[in-house]
Amino acid sequence: MRKLYTPIAVVLLLLAGAVSADPAQPVWSAGAPQAAAPAGAPVQTYTSTDGRFSVLFPGTPKLESQPIHLKNGETTTLYEFEFSADDDKASYIVMYNDYAADVIAGAPDALLQRTEAGAVVGKTLLTETAIDLHGVPGRAYTAKDSDGYNYDVHEFLSGTRFYQLIITTAKGDSATHRDLFMNSFSIL
Repeated sequence: MRKLYTPIAVVLLLLAGAVSADPAQPVWSAGAPQAAAPAGAPVQTYTSTDGRFSVLFPGTPKLESQPIHLKNGETTTLYEFEFSADDDKASYIVMYNDYAADVIAGAPDALLQRTEAGAVVGKTLLTETAIDLHGVPGRAYTAKDSDGYNYDVHEFLSGTRFYQLIITTAKGDSATHRDLFMNSFSIL
């Protein structure tokens, strides 16, 4: 599965008003391909102490990180935990980054709506709704691009930390562990 979600992460950061876009520098560098989960592999709890979250993945995720330069001259780091499951042709991703308080000042719902609007540019928005994770505001939406790739996104703003759960699937494919993955996410 190609890394289709990377534009979503970049747009989310740009719309938050935090990133100074520099087209000369790649925003994300892909790592080595990851081994696919064996057919019927059980889901497992993955806990990130630094990320302060836990979630059920259908295999062991690969961690990548990328520094992001903010408009105020500061730098933050975007952390990505990704597992590609070739048996169901899906990628399961958790990403997070931290913002300075002045970057995310205002109503969390406004930031979440802006990031959603930016993420679906060039895509067809299929569903959207405000969600809540034990008092943490969030958004859930699905979209499809012109190549037929599907995006299922949940995003949350917990204080100054922005979390994104993303599942990408190719046209005609589905994510076998979609509900387990999305519903198991917990902020610690």
